[in-house]
Amino acid sequence: MVVVPSLCVRGCINALVLAVAAVAAVAADAGARSGEPIVFVGADPAFSSALDDALLPAGMDVLPIGILPAPALAEFAARSRELADREHATATVWLLPAQSGATLVAYDRGVDRLLVRELPYRLPLSATQAAEAARMVRTMLRALRVTPDSELAPPPVAPTGPPQPLIAASLGIGAWFAAPGTDSALAGSLTVAWRPHGLGAALTGMLAPSADVMSVTFEGRISDIVIAAEARKALLLPPAIRVTPAAGIALHLLRLTGSLGGGSELSSRRYDPAARLGVTAGYALPRGLEVGLSVSADCLLQRQRYQVASEEILVIPRLQVVTGIVVGLRL
Repeated sequence: MVVVPSLCVRGCINALVLAVAAVAAVAADAGARSGEPIVFVGADPAFSSALDDALLPAGMDVLPIGILPAPALAEFAARSRELADREHATATVWLLPAQSGATLVAYDRGVDRLLVRELPYRLPLSATQAAEAARMVRTMLRALRVTPDSELAPPPVAPTGPPQPLIAASLGIGAWFAAPGTDSALAGSLTVAWRPHGLGAALTGMLAPSADVMSVTFEGRISDIVIAAEARKALLLPPAIRVTPAAGIALHLLRLTGSLGGGSELSSRRYDPAARLGVTAGYALPRGLEVGLSVSADCLLQRQRYQVASEEILVIPRLQVVTGIVVGLRL
């Protein structure tokens, strides 16, 4: 009758000890993680872990919230403030991918300011890169709190690489296909483009000196001079290829010279407007150079027919095609 109560008491004591130990462990963990909360926007696991290690000694706890769309430059501080207030945090840290690497943005809620720094390496970060970036964030947060506003010149957010060229000029040489029954002829072109790496415009002058025309009663040559204006949109195919479709209008000056079978000379000059479609694929080289292939097709508004009396000498089709190699210089 004495043994049973003794066993019950001993069991109760053991359970109480275990409960007290569990509560103490939870409290100790909560105390260890009850520092200043810092919101982290991003999804790089190595950086998240390194940031936690770098900020924990300073009494800061990292709250990862995953990837969010980066706001516009004018809204970056407001969006960072909103995230900090939502999570009851004192700062917000962004890790953003960029064209040539990555970008760190650190925002402090207390001073309502942010700093931006570029990283020379792409995501995902290695362990060494993540540790270096985490130390950079710690320095940025410290600088925000101790540096006066007048000494903080915020750099641009989420840079997209080097400045885009405003003007480009290119020379081309290729083949002009005038009409069935005529040989293709060499054609040279000069193009000046505005904003060649984005949505822009271009003026092109082309000279196709001559193509032989021969029939039963006529022997001569035909040439074409073209002036074209077009809108263009360059599309980047990483790392260094740009495909640029274009559309616009062109004016053709067609000239036909030669002699008829009876010995009489024939000379004709005609102007013909046309609608133009084209595409250029270029590969970027050092020192602002670019080399590529270009194809343009002009649809003449009138189909040119040349005839003497009732005899048809030549018919110029509506579709005029020029293709060739272009070499450009970005300014």
